[in-house]
Amino acid sequence: MKKIKTIYSAAMCGLLTLSSCTQEVINDPEPEPNSMLKVMTRSGEETVVAYPVRLYVFGDDGKCKTMQILEDASNQLSVKLPEGTYSVYGLGGADATRYVLPSQEEASATSVISLQSGQQLGDLMAGQSTVSLSANGTNNLTIGLNRKVMLIKSLVIKDIPAGTGAVSVKIAPLRESICLDGSYQGEKGGATISLTKQDDGTTWKMTSENNYLLPSVNKPTITITIDNTSFSYNCATEMTANHKINIEGTYKPATVTTPTEVTLTGTITGATWEEEKAIDFNFGEGTNEQETPAASVPKVGELYQGCYVLAVDGNKVTLLSPTESTVTIAGNGAEAVKAAIEAALEAYNTPDRIGVWRLPDSAEALLIVSQYITIDEVTSLPFNNNGYFYINNDNIGSFKNNKGNIANGGGYSTTFLRPVTTITIQ
Repeated sequence: MKKIKTIYSAAMCGLLTLSSCTQEVINDPEPEPNSMLKVMTRSGEETVVAYPVRLYVFGDDGKCKTMQILEDASNQLSVKLPEGTYSVYGLGGADATRYVLPSQEEASATSVISLQSGQQLGDLMAGQSTVSLSANGTNNLTIGLNRKVMLIKSLVIKDIPAGTGAVSVKIAPLRESICLDGSYQGEKGGATISLTKQDDGTTWKMTSENNYLLPSVNKPTITITIDNTSFSYNCATEMTANHKINIEGTYKPATVTTPTEVTLTGTITGATWEEEKAIDFNFGEGTNEQETPAASVPKVGELYQGCYVLAVDGNKVTLLSPTESTVTIAGNGAEAVKAAIEAALEAYNTPDRIGVWRLPDSAEALLIVSQYITIDEVTSLPFNNNGYFYINNDNIGSFKNNKGNIANGGGYSTTFLRPVTTITIQ
């Protein structure tokens, strides 16, 4: 028997009116809350409702009339309401220690459910239904709670070189937030999951549990970063809510005839959430295996995920950041400059951005100089007339957009950072 996740309501409704008058003023009658709305939750043998469940009841004027909490399935809620039409919103898994939740006074159907500082998403469900409470009658209400998140259940990458210092996997773009009515907001979210080296020294896996994420925006990009080298894969399908995702990859070092690659196999399962489905994909540089989805490699001068395509070498693409920043240097000397640049780069290496962002090298700086007119036309941020940092054999230099050459070790009053990243698209 399929498990059904529901919230039931029964209401005995009537109407009392109250008239009050003064010497010359007569107020319109206002209904008093004399109807009882009873709400309880029930789950079947397979599906479990995420508790606590918060119930927000809105009148037809759009105002929240009450907010109540069901801590577990044994709880029953009783609320006195006047006759009328009400919209009831249920939010399952709405733990106040994890989320910033709207109060009754603040709540609206589009209230954003945000995370508390330092917290991560949990199993979050949402549902809505409308009930009309009539006088002297019994009203039944059913709310189906739908899961609004996906779960990264396992993530393993094998045969990583022994000297590797860090491995991470980034998924973007994702939805940024969810509203009380179950809708999503924002399309620039992302998540980075750091992997942990295992005892064999070559296997890296996700050790954190319950990695719930909001669904992807269209077909997302998965980026695997091994130290400072990134491999990006354009997913063939969307990553939707109510699915569990398992990813396993194998790193293959370059040989005389083949380049370095990371081969991934992945499954997306419904585990009582939805029907099971699986995908297989290959992830790496220059592979021709049949299960690899055809990648669309952008051309120089185009935009890719909002970034300017500076150079293309096969399926390796160098991107120029669509944003820039001013670098504040505290102190004198090369070490102070490097420290300031490293601190500024941290703002670019965030979960919602692909790749590992760095200073352009001298060859890339020359490409920027030669393409600056196209960059100014294509992007929403033209280069200014100040200098920009680049790096050449560990030496920091600077260049200007309107100069035909670049300077080593300074030469201009350099204060701006516009980094690049190189990714491999499969």
